[in-house]
Amino acid sequence: MATALQFVSEVTVESPQEPPAVTLLARLFFASFWTIIFAGAVRKWLFPGYSIFYLLQDVPIFIAYLMALRHGLFTRGILMLGLVAMSAAITLQALVQVIFSGLSPFVAMVGLHNYLYYLPMLLVFPLCLTVEYRRKFIWWNLMLSIPMCLLAIAQAQSPKAAFINKSSEGDAFGVSGAEVARVTGTFNFISFYIIWVAMAVALCMGEWLQPKERRVIKQQWLLILCTFAVNLCHLIAASRAAILLASLSILGGLVGAILLRSGRAIAALSGVCVLLPVVGAATFLISPDEFNVVMLRFTGDYYVTEQKSRLAESAFGFLYQPRFSFLGAGVGMGVDAAHAGSAEAYNFTYALAETDITRIVMELGTPLGLIYVLTRLSCGVGMIFLSIRMVRAGSMPHLLPMSFFLMGQVYLGDLTRNAAMSSSQVMVGYSFIMGAVFYPDTASLEIEAGDSSTRSV
Repeated sequence: MATALQFVSEVTVESPQEPPAVTLLARLFFASFWTIIFAGAVRKWLFPGYSIFYLLQDVPIFIAYLMALRHGLFTRGILMLGLVAMSAAITLQALVQVIFSGLSPFVAMVGLHNYLYYLPMLLVFPLCLTVEYRRKFIWWNLMLSIPMCLLAIAQAQSPKAAFINKSSEGDAFGVSGAEVARVTGTFNFISFYIIWVAMAVALCMGEWLQPKERRVIKQQWLLILCTFAVNLCHLIAASRAAILLASLSILGGLVGAILLRSGRAIAALSGVCVLLPVVGAATFLISPDEFNVVMLRFTGDYYVTEQKSRLAESAFGFLYQPRFSFLGAGVGMGVDAAHAGSAEAYNFTYALAETDITRIVMELGTPLGLIYVLTRLSCGVGMIFLSIRMVRAGSMPHLLPMSFFLMGQVYLGDLTRNAAMSSSQVMVGYSFIMGAVFYPDTASLEIEAGDSSTRSV
């Protein structure tokens, strides 16, 4: 059986012909990405109320896992050992909870799926993300931002009862404080939409950090259009979380410009910052209600106080809110899908905690929960330092904005309650970063990949 190292070593400048297994795995990666993007559209516009369509992306991911096992195309080392050890510990804890705490086996299985199913993506997909495929990923995300922006504008200007604003439950989610629908693009919930938006902003920042000859999008006007579109996507959503994650992407871009010590990169990102007020003005013209809601939530006295309290609780609540327990409330107790068919399905989460890392400590029990959360946060910080090292070594600067926003999602966002749409996107982002470790994008490789970057997979 061929090892992962053998597969990686076969794709070089001297021998650019990649093994068929790598090509197929890359196609499965993109299939997973596109099903994530459109699963919400299927749920809310074609089959509302059918939660099974949350798992559309599980199909290509599962096929990728089987193929990786068959060909030995997965990473081996400390990351694999860590994932295996953590998976074994959580599985054993769930078994103990079923036996001694009366946890429903169905709830435990759904919980284990959400905790564990998407983690092996980190072992599999980086080995197929060559320079060419990473450039294609950048291309498609930024090209997607234009129609996604148009859809967001249409949703913001349409009545809440319009078909375009349907949710998977039939009715549109409204923006608190305004009689307008919540913009979600092709996704069926705002928390899934904002992850993609922040990822697109991160990739856009990475493009501006590069010299024109090394960019994926070489036409200046098209890159400006994409920059306008991705930033309008998060501003028009009237979501503080969307703006926070996008801001982290922009912050990562600024840090990247400083690391590169490039006056051109700093000037380019300064231009992006100048463009942001223009995007804000466009947001006001398109949807004054949503613009005013955003301004109120960031400047109103009540919202400023509430936001500070909420951030502190989200950041540190996992240390003091959960009552000490060895067994915990049960793996999957806070997962909506684990209570399918129950009228109280959405209340189980809030009975524990709304914040993901706090709820994890409650579900897994204090010792294992804290180990899991601290490991998760350490990995997020580690990815930032890895990205810094890779960018300083000459790798594509998109890695740094990506790692910054992903850290925000890992720390303050959800990875377990709605893992099918949240954890899967986060693993796609981290796979992109780790792909640069296995396939460093030197100038010669990027030039070689440039002509083919716009071809579909």
